[in-house]
Formats: sequence, C-alpha cells, structure tokens
Amino acid sequence: MRRATMIAGMIASIAIGLLGTKTARAQDAQAGGSVGASASGSGSAQVSAAAPVTPAPAAATTTTTAGAAEKDDTTPDHELVIRRFAVGYMGVSQLPIAAGGPTNNALTRDNVNAPIIGARYWVSRLLGIDAGLGLGLTSGSTETVSNAGSVSNDNPSRFGLAFHGGVPLALVHGKHYSFEVVPETNIGFTSGTIKTQNAPNQDLSGFRFDLGARAGAEIYFGFIGVPQLALQASVGLYFRREVFKWKQDANSVSVGATSLASSVQADPWALFVNNVSALYYF
Repeated sequence: MRRATMIAGMIASIAIGLLGTKTARAQDAQAGGSVGASASGSGSAQVSAAAPVTPAPAAATTTTTAGAAEKDDTTPDHELVIRRFAVGYMGVSQLPIAAGGPTNNALTRDNVNAPIIGARYWVSRLLGIDAGLGLGLTSGSTETVSNAGSVSNDNPSRFGLAFHGGVPLALVHGKHYSFEVVPETNIGFTSGTIKTQNAPNQDLSGFRFDLGARAGAEIYFGFIGVPQLALQASVGLYFRREVFKWKQDANSVSVGATSLASSVQADPWALFVNNVSALYYF
C-alpha cells in the first residue's frame, strides 16, 4: 500500500512537470513571435521612410541599346547601293586625230579631249554594269584686220565621240569599301576639217580602241553618314590601238600605233586623272 502510494505520487509529479514545460514553451513562442513581428514592422517603416526606392530612367536604357545596336552593325555600305544607279566621272579619253598634212614624211598628231561621264548599276552583290559617253568639239575662226580690209579664216574644227563599257566585279567587302576588278573597253572616233583658200579642204580623222582591266577599291563615305558617295581609285593594264589619218583630195596618209601599257603613264598627274574618279548613287 505504501509502495503504491509512492508510485502514484511520482507519476503525478512527472505529469505536472511535463505540463508546466509545454505551457512555458508555448508562452515563449508566442512572445517571441509578437516581438519579431513588431520588430519587423518597425524596421520596414524605417527603411521606407529613410530610403525611398527611385525607378531608373527609361531613357538611359534606350540610349544604351541604340548605341550597342549601332556598334554591332557590320553591314557593308556596298549592300546599300545594290540595284541603284550611280553617275560619275569615268576618266578622260584622249582621242587621236591628225593635226595636219605630212611634214618631213611624218604625220603631225594631236588629240581631242572627250571626258567620259557614265553610269554604274549593281545587278547583285558581285556583278555590276558600267556605261559611259564622252564628247569633244572645238571650232572657231580668226579675223585679221589691216589697211586693205579684214580677212576671216576658219580654224580647224575637231569632233570626238567615245563610248565606254565595263563589268565591275566586287570581290571583297569591308564596312566602308569594296575591292573590285573591272574588265572594260573604250572605243573612240574623231573627225575634223582644215579649210584652206584656193585649195581643197584637209580632212582629219582618228580611231582609238582600248581593251583591258583595272583593279582597286571603291571607298564609300558611310563613315561620315553619306554612303551614297563613293570614290574609286584603281590602276589598270590595257591593250591600245590608235590610228591617225589625213586626207586632201586624192592624197592621204594613215599612221597606226599599237601599245600595251598601264593606266599610270609618263605624266605625273595621270595618277589622279586616269585612276581616281567619283560616283554618286541615287
């Protein structure tokens, strides 16, 4: 009986102890949660009051994106002129013509300047077409006044006509240039007259034929915002046939010359006159 009483007392003590511990933990958890919630709310209020969040300007992002897009644009300027016409200076054709009758068994020679203005059209990224026309015409008169009166004489008249054709091939492209090879030909004709008193007129004529090719670069001015403007610089090698002819009544003299030469010849300014030209695309 006494033992049973002791056991019952011990069980009661353990139960009371366990119940007290559980109650204390529940109270601590409730207190801690309240304190944490209070501290969290207070902290949020302080942060909002002290450092308000300001959204970043949208313009800065737009500028950066546009700048990156422009920087990454590697499209060659040549792509902008495909299937467009360009007008430009194709070079000077000096067309041969006889200058007068034979002197010391040699025919006097001269030239008619016929600057060629032409057009270029790019059919594709690789292939283009060049065509040009050159004209030259000179004439005049000389009047002499003396005590006996005035005498007027016609100066020699000269006319030149030149045709140009080419097939430019754009082989290598950069951002603002294209390396090109241009097979081409020139054909020119000249005629003229020297009027003399009391004698038949002297007929002057000439012929020129060029066949060859040139290689160089077509530089587009896209780096200054004008990709339609291009400067062409090249050197070439040509086969050339020239004929000078003089005729007066039944007498005539004809001289022919054949040569193979580069476009950079003896004249120092030929580097610019014959090898540099400008084109503008529409």
